[in-house]
Amino acid sequence: MRRWFIRAAVSAIVIAFLLWLIPFGSVWQALARVSPWVWLASVGVFFGGHYLNALKLRLLLGSDTGRDFGPGGPQGPADVGTHLTSACVRAQYAGLVANLGLPGLAGGDVVRAVYLVPAVGIARVTVASVADRLIDTVTVIALVAIALPFAGVPAGIAGIVGNAGLWVAVGLPFAVVLGLIARRLIARPAVAAKLSRLRAAFSAHRAAVAGAVAISFGVQSAFVMTNVWLARQVGVTTNLSAWFVAWPLSKLIAVLPISLGGIGVREAALVSLLAPYGAPRDAVLASGILWQAVLIVTGVVGLIVTQLLPRTLPSSAAPSAGKV
Repeated sequence: MRRWFIRAAVSAIVIAFLLWLIPFGSVWQALARVSPWVWLASVGVFFGGHYLNALKLRLLLGSDTGRDFGPGGPQGPADVGTHLTSACVRAQYAGLVANLGLPGLAGGDVVRAVYLVPAVGIARVTVASVADRLIDTVTVIALVAIALPFAGVPAGIAGIVGNAGLWVAVGLPFAVVLGLIARRLIARPAVAAKLSRLRAAFSAHRAAVAGAVAISFGVQSAFVMTNVWLARQVGVTTNLSAWFVAWPLSKLIAVLPISLGGIGVREAALVSLLAPYGAPRDAVLASGILWQAVLIVTGVVGLIVTQLLPRTLPSSAAPSAGKV
């Protein structure tokens, strides 16, 4: 509970600082220009994107024909897959709501896993969840790498890049220490076994991984485009490539467990990253508030709706559900 209050305080402090730095009146004027239909359409895109994310997780959990992504052995009849798909959808939106009160954007992964463990076992959920988070992280990094040459490096950032050698020299000792710590952790039998299991899962189910990667690229790109659409409504005319650099980076920063669901931190990162590209800070903050509202509404409505989906697996699924 103490950590929760600390992270809530971080979110509150960051939001207060943003509203002190950027006059709220100008932010409010930007928000007033938004068409309700555009915002509602954005909710629809976000809702559909997370439905696809649920299908991505289902894909990583394994097929319905007896081959699983990770340990657990054969599943039962094909109707088990239908129930597991609905469980993944329900878990996805529960995770979205949990993100509003848990540290970082990855906090909802734990809640999502809790929904699925009774159905498929903890080992299978762990492998699929780690793979899912890893794929999404690599995807957003790839989007930045692809967009950066087109967006260009602003003058304010060029100086930092120009001193890259100095930054490397300063960071090298820390990187060495982290490498030694990681090496010791990997050497532990339990950690080594989990890594081996994850590598085996990726190797044995390449088609599932390829499908998950395709979904991830599509969903993350759609989310960036939706943010651009909302931003255009409030007066941000920064080019598209800049958004494909700034928005994925702000999402990566928001994953850090220093705030509640990345609230405040994500908006501050987005304002800071787009400012060198000439984006007005008040309008960017307004677009961030709009996106946060989309996230909250979609999570709450999605959780309520998906609770109506079937909750139990067929009795034939019981034997595999307990396997780990």
